[in-house]
Amino acid sequence: MGDDILTDRDLNRALLARQMLLGRQAMAPVDALSRLLAIQAQLPRTPFIGLWSRLAGFRPEDLRTAIAGRQVVRATAMRGTLHLMTAADFLAFRGGLRTGDGVSLPGGTKTTVTELEPVLTLARKHFTEPREFESFREVLEKAGYSDIRVMAYAARQLLPLVQAASDTPYGFSPGGEFVLVKAYLGKDIMAAAEPAELLRRYLAAWGPATPADFSGWSGLKGVATLFEALGDDLVTLRDERKKVLYDLKDAPRPGGHTPAPPRFVPDFDAVTQGHQDRARILPPEHAPRVASKNLQVPPMLLVDGFVAGTWKLEARRKTATVTVTAFDSFSAKDRKAIEAEAINLALAFEPAAEPAVAFV
Repeated sequence: MGDDILTDRDLNRALLARQMLLGRQAMAPVDALSRLLAIQAQLPRTPFIGLWSRLAGFRPEDLRTAIAGRQVVRATAMRGTLHLMTAADFLAFRGGLRTGDGVSLPGGTKTTVTELEPVLTLARKHFTEPREFESFREVLEKAGYSDIRVMAYAARQLLPLVQAASDTPYGFSPGGEFVLVKAYLGKDIMAAAEPAELLRRYLAAWGPATPADFSGWSGLKGVATLFEALGDDLVTLRDERKKVLYDLKDAPRPGGHTPAPPRFVPDFDAVTQGHQDRARILPPEHAPRVASKNLQVPPMLLVDGFVAGTWKLEARRKTATVTVTAFDSFSAKDRKAIEAEAINLALAFEPAAEPAVAFV
């Protein structure tokens, strides 16, 4: 098994199978989030589109109900970015995402958790109930801090804060109010989090992968020992470039010949961000077209499993148009399938408007 070579197409199909993008799955949003471990949520709408692309019969109200019922939380997690996770997974894994005392802040400032303790003490007192971060910046200013935005950033990164749900179409208000998870859920994060179990869950959703892939996805350093800890539960494989990959023994690895329907994935979707070498989903010749100096990740269109363009959905007057920016020309068959998927997307998220599709 250790000599098996997986092509980029093989790796693509393995990734899509685990990300539920080869075929929509019939499951509840909470169960889907548990399977995926987390879904990017920098914008409130993106998890809804991400789950719509993955689930059969997805209903936004089901996810809103789970958010309002606090089964699901929006919080800073992997790589210090906002994710949507089940409450159970956030409690289990959030503590393991911060290791060591060293902290890097915007502007290249190096400090430690110990040195930041006065700021964290203020934050713990402030966020015992839902509050906007702007109000915490005012607290910092009154306490005599000059670099208040950097200090507020440190609190967001280091404390287990979650965003309070709101009565909005996507469950959370832009910006929104944050609160300590213990005050919100009645439970605190696990002090003795198991990073090896986090790795297992990562491989189940993103494998096969390298230690560098897991490190980049999680933000953890020195992860080689975690792979060793899983021992015989893992198999080793190689990609086309002979790089060693690790995977769970019983994880699905359908062949590269497996059909992959067109899928619209939202901004920041981790299916395109979970590996250091993204050739398994983003052809190298297209990478410059989705690169961004301000680290924005645009909504992408997958055709035959690979990124083939970007898209946007805009509602104007009585029409909701999905505009596709194609990187290459599409076959008549693919174009027809893309149009059908785009119309369904528009109907799902702008149901009051007439759907339309435009290619540019």
